[in-house]
Amino acid sequence: METRMDKVVQLDPNETNYPAVDAAYGFVIPSYQMMASRLEAVDNRLTALMTLAATLTLGAPVFARAVRADIPLLSPFFVVAVLLFLVIAISGVMGRTRGSVTLPNPMIFYRESLHESDWSFKKNAIYFAGLAFAENADTIRIKGNIAIGITIAFLLEVFSLVVWLVFS
Repeated sequence: METRMDKVVQLDPNETNYPAVDAAYGFVIPSYQMMASRLEAVDNRLTALMTLAATLTLGAPVFARAVRADIPLLSPFFVVAVLLFLVIAISGVMGRTRGSVTLPNPMIFYRESLHESDWSFKKNAIYFAGLAFAENADTIRIKGNIAIGITIAFLLEVFSLVVWLVFS
């Protein structure tokens, strides 16, 4: 028990165990903002890679025909490049649609948390923000790995197109 302004207040026993809740609560909203911006960045990276691959794949035959009118479009290297583009496009669409950012839902606060004390609400918000952070980090990691795979496929496509242009 503690005396505050001539009143006896019973402290939540956890409040004494976790005195930094007020300080840590300041990180809750920024943690959601950071993860949302990271998710947006990885989605933009996927979109940029797909756009670059589509531009290269669609422009390569036009450029090749302008340089060499007799270049065969059924060359194995060109076919491999087109297949790699298909892998890029499918992977990119799957990567963009996979997962989403987990954000707090004010309706859940309304239904489940408004009866709590200010301290308990903040403590629980920190906990749920931590769970959402981990879930969002996993989603971003998966999308980032897909972007790395697309980058590798894109480099192989470029190599295949160069070999097709030079040796066909």
